[in-house]
Amino acid sequence: MKKVTFLLSALLLVATSLFAQEDHKHGSPHGGDVKSAGTGFHMEAVVKDGMVMVYLLDGSEKTMSIAGATATATIQTADGKISKETLKTMGKDSFMYMLDKTKKYNKAIVTIKTNGKTASASFDLNKKADDHKDDDHHGAGHKH
Repeated sequence: MKKVTFLLSALLLVATSLFAQEDHKHGSPHGGDVKSAGTGFHMEAVVKDGMVMVYLLDGSEKTMSIAGATATATIQTADGKISKETLKTMGKDSFMYMLDKTKKYNKAIVTIKTNGKTASASFDLNKKADDHKDDDHHGAGHKH
């Protein structure tokens, strides 16, 4: 009986801890999908008109300069094929990748390396820019 009581108490404690975590929403400075991307980083992807624009954001979701940064994306198409692409810089604050309009896409895992640090996040390439306005996003190490 003590074992059952202990197990139920432990289960209740775990469940309470999980539900006690505060859900929160974030804006997206460029109208895209914002994800946690490592300690102190967020990343935003905007999919529009056959183009993916990726912005590196700080912990407060302010756009960061990408001077000296590099970005790659591991992209999965709907048929399951995977390719690794180097993203091109666009101005001082974003990276860009053109999608092949003859293909259907699933996901992209984007990795940005800047100042000896790495930020990485996964994005659904089927979502359009307006689909992300009120998305929740969570990730390991996500703090405010």
